[in-house]
Amino acid sequence: MTKTMRPRRFTWLALPLLSWAIHFVAIYSLQGLVCARGWSQPAGVAGMVGLTIIALVAIAWIGTHAWRALRRQGRDEHGRRFTMQVTSMLSVLSLVAVLFTAMPLLWLPPCE
Repeated sequence: MTKTMRPRRFTWLALPLLSWAIHFVAIYSLQGLVCARGWSQPAGVAGMVGLTIIALVAIAWIGTHAWRALRRQGRDEHGRRFTMQVTSMLSVLSLVAVLFTAMPLLWLPPCE
């Protein structure tokens, strides 16, 4: 009898990309509010940088957790091993995506 995969294991696959998506929406929403409402631009940029740091730490934690779980797994649990491998790779991809999304914060003025 084969062991079925539990759905909670597959939620790990979505976590890095979900973190990036939340960061993406939050950054560009905050940027729009800063410009439209005339809020202090340095405070708005500091908030966006803070959100970026939080997203990077969350994704790094997810990736590190997946990598450590992968290293502890034996060869017999193929489904869990695959999930952790893909989660680790998606964490790296999400880190790059967050950095790419945050680059305009550092290089461009927020309201021009």
